[in-house]
Order: sequence, then C-alpha cells, then structure tokens
Amino acid sequence: MDLSAIRIDTHRLQKDLVHLGNFGEVPGGGLMRTALSEADLEARRWFKSRMEEAGLGVREDAVANLIGRLDPPAVSSSSSCIAIGSHIDSVPNGGKFDGALGLCVGLEAIRAIRESGLSLLCPLELLVFTDEEGSHYAGTFGSRAMLDLLLEGEIDRSKNESQPSLAADLLRIGKDPARIAEAIRRATEFRAFLEVHIEQGPILNAMNIPIGIVEGIVFLERHIIRVVGQSGHAGTIPMHLRDDALVKAARIITAVSDALVHFGTDIVGTIGNLQVHPGAFNIIPGRVDMLLDLRAMDELTLASGRNTIRKIVESEKNVQTELILSKGGISMDGDLMKLIEDSCRERGIPCTRMGSGAGHDAMSFQTRGIPTGMIFIPCEKGKSHGPEEAIRWEDATRSAQVLADAVVKIGIVEREERNISSQGCIQAKPCSRR
Repeated sequence: MDLSAIRIDTHRLQKDLVHLGNFGEVPGGGLMRTALSEADLEARRWFKSRMEEAGLGVREDAVANLIGRLDPPAVSSSSSCIAIGSHIDSVPNGGKFDGALGLCVGLEAIRAIRESGLSLLCPLELLVFTDEEGSHYAGTFGSRAMLDLLLEGEIDRSKNESQPSLAADLLRIGKDPARIAEAIRRATEFRAFLEVHIEQGPILNAMNIPIGIVEGIVFLERHIIRVVGQSGHAGTIPMHLRDDALVKAARIITAVSDALVHFGTDIVGTIGNLQVHPGAFNIIPGRVDMLLDLRAMDELTLASGRNTIRKIVESEKNVQTELILSKGGISMDGDLMKLIEDSCRERGIPCTRMGSGAGHDAMSFQTRGIPTGMIFIPCEKGKSHGPEEAIRWEDATRSAQVLADAVVKIGIVEREERNISSQGCIQAKPCSRR
C-alpha cells in the first residue's frame, strides 16, 4: 500500500499545539487547566471548533467526553470505528503537551488522511476524555466511564474537603450525574484504539530515539491513608504526652520510601498529597489524610509492595487505609505494536519498544479487549507534569505520520481498491484480540 500521499503539515500541527497551550497558561509557562475548570472548558470549546473545521461531527456525551466522528460516504454508521484519543486537562501547574499532544497529533493525522485522497471504509473518531489526570478523585475518568469501568460512588467523592466532587462539577456544566451510564459504549463499537503521548520519562530522550512503541502499562493503585491522633494546644501539652497525627504520618512516609527502595526498580510509591486537620500552626494535628500512589510492572511485585506498606501502616496506632483506585496492568495488542513498528521502519524513523510507568486512557480500551496501541515521543530531559515540559516539533510530526500510517493500515484502502468488501474496514485482518 502506497502511503506517500499522506503528508503531515508540520506548521499546522505546531500552530495547534501552541494555541492550545495558551488556555490556562500561568506565569512561568505552566498550565492551570484542571478538569472542568473554566480554562479546561475554554480549551475544549476551541478544540471542538478545530474538529468541526476538519469535517468531523462533534457531540458531547453524558460525562462531558467530546466525540468527533468522521463517517465515510456509503459506509454504515453502525460500523466499528478506529478511535484516537487523549485529554486536554492538566495537573496543577502542569505542562503543555501532556494529553494535548495526542489530540493535536490525532487531529492532524485525520486531516492528512482526508487530504491524501485515500478512501475510508470505516468511521474514525477523535475522543477528548474528561479528567484523565484525576483532579477530582481518580484518573482516566472519561475513558473508564465510556467503557463501564467506574468504581461505585466515585463521582460523589473528592480528594479534599474544599474541592467539589466530580458530580457537583458535572452538574455545574449542565450534566446530570444520575445519567452518566448513558456514556457507556459497547466494546464492539471499536475496531481499534490508538493514543499518542509524551513519554513523561527520560528513556527516549537519553537514547535519542524519536518514537517509543508501548508494550504495556503498569499496574497502578491509589490508597487513602488516614492517620488519627489527638488535637491539642501547641503550647500546653508536653511532647511526651502528645499523639501527633502528622508525626505518625511522617514516620509512615519515610518508612514506605525506605522499604520500596529495597524492592529495586520494579515498583515505585509516592505520597504526594497530605491534608492536615485542623491545619493551624498552633494546634497539634489531630488527623492527616494522605494519598499513596503505588505502581509496578507486574502484579506479584505490586502485591508484595502493598503487603509491606500494610505492615508499616499497622505499626502505628489509629491508622486506616482505603483503596480508591485499582488499574490492572495491561499489555498492548501485539499486532498493533508490529504494525506501528513496520510504519516506523518504512518511514526510516528509529523506534524502540518500551513500557509505560504512567497510566493512560489507553488502559481502559485494552482492559475491555479492544485492540489498543500507544506511541510515545520524548519529552526534553525527561521532564513532565511541570512548566519545563517540552518536545521537539519534528518528533511531533513523526508521531503524526506514524499514527496516520497505522490508521491507514488498519482501516483504509486506496480509491482504486474500493472493490474490497466494506463490511469491515479492510479484509486482511490487521489486528486480533488477545
């Protein structure tokens, strides 16, 4: 199949990425574009207009996911689609390319395919997922809602007492939290799912390789650790008579870090958020709520780390833990990995296979048995989730080219080959379910 007609417009792609990076920008170059904030909503409105300009029909589902769809003429609208997706929301003071890269690259790939003159034989979708970063409670919310993977009651919870729940924010933007099940879609609606993302680590940058082909994503858990002590006057209670919740929390934090170091490089754990109650400088802390993020590349290592942490927690009095999110590690579709690898080779683009230590919306699709592939590009110096996050424009262009090629190989044929059956996308099956 001749793919030379598919040409990525680097200037157009760069312009989109730069413009999208203006929404929520703060002094110092970072982004404050947390999910369903005004900056997030403004960015989504702008990106929706870009999808419509590219010829996609756009709708918003019950959990505020944006769904841009391209239905080819003479192809049934009920045909399974090839979906591309990522997110627009950021972590607090985050970077401009986490999530945004995948959407702008996806849009440019679809535009380039349309402009090539190749004929689609199945629909394409570009998906903008709500709250991938988990600013309300747990991450990858939009994709999990779409594929019926939400935890019971999670939309009514918040990470801290001063923050509205996701249900409250959905209501604020005109969505009915009682109707989120209307966002659920069947796995059979998707022929494949593809996501492009920055690596968010140093491997590709250190190797000077522009494309990473993701083999799998880590097992991930998030726990709330609640440490209870006894509040009291900071000046009248002697040190040896105190039950200081923050002191106990500090012992847990350092013990968890020390214990996980001994496991080697196969597991990581982070306690990066603490809520101290009552939170006054002259009152002994009576309660501390902490969020633990635990990740490992295999389930046995994760379980071993979890058991070690449980023993640490149980060594302190009046401490409880609650699991708030569990995402099983997944392996990407083998045929899609090879297809992306072949596309890189044909274009003369160096690539390598690698794992992902970060969670992504792609996990939700592979979990439901939908053939899924991920493409990484380097982030400079391996930095992400901060104002320093940066990419090379040529790497973004390469990822768009490889993505477009992959979409073509999954579901597009040239005009002179239109005698191929249109019941599927292409008769030669490009990928298989595990």
